[in-house]
Amino acid sequence: MPQDVLPLEVPPDWDDALGRIAQGAFRRVMVLGPADAGKSSFCGLLLERAAAPGLALLDLDPGQKQVGPPGCVTLGRPAPGGGLALAGLAYLDALEPLAGWERLMRGGARLADGAGAGLLAINTCGLLRGPGRRLKRAVISALRPDLLVAIGDDRAMDAVLADHAALPAVRLARPGLARRKGEGERRALRRAAFQAYFEGAPAWTLPLQGLWTEGGAHPPAGRLVALADGGGADLALGLSGGLDGAGGLVLRAPRPGGVVAGLRWGGLGLDAAWSAHRES
Repeated sequence: MPQDVLPLEVPPDWDDALGRIAQGAFRRVMVLGPADAGKSSFCGLLLERAAAPGLALLDLDPGQKQVGPPGCVTLGRPAPGGGLALAGLAYLDALEPLAGWERLMRGGARLADGAGAGLLAINTCGLLRGPGRRLKRAVISALRPDLLVAIGDDRAMDAVLADHAALPAVRLARPGLARRKGEGERRALRRAAFQAYFEGAPAWTLPLQGLWTEGGAHPPAGRLVALADGGGADLALGLSGGLDGAGGLVLRAPRPGGVVAGLRWGGLGLDAAWSAHRES
């Protein structure tokens, strides 16, 4: 079960909305709501109910992930044994959506366009007011959902929906078992998500000759680094182990499915306990 999906009894209004969406009338469904309102639970239930080829989840929250490592926009698909399998990512070098705004838009649009023709559930962060409202306006414009699902009773949500009055929208109640997470719990969930991604990844050496780099000559040890293809699209996220003395970069990272043409990194890194920190 994804880390923030609630083992809840499905409310009647959710049950009705899930049934209607699962019938296939919509292709891109964006789920909105304040923090900890049950957005991830709704997305997970929707993928279960739809039960059709080509289902996918686009996770736009880089801080609290439903699939894949933090610091990224991620695409997941239902796994044969249950849960979600990571199918693509775009590295933001940020745990807060507003700090990685432009990369979130570009990466989210790329992953959505490559998701195929099946139902795409789009999970969003809980920012709704001020800059959050502007972020939602930009995200909706970039990803072009054909249905908005708004969870929870929040005045800021009314403003977000008013910005897109021409789009079909469904309002749902916040489930009773949904609860607010403290910052300590959020940090613990991020550590667990990083650990789950990297602990199963091999350590290997990537020759640097011929690669383009964005961020410096080479990523320092402990720094998160995106492995990109020739078009600049991210293939995988790696953790730098520094240079090996022979012109290669030691990495812990999943083996990418394509040819690595370049590396991109910023200030975000991990310590030995999988806690994120930012270097200058």
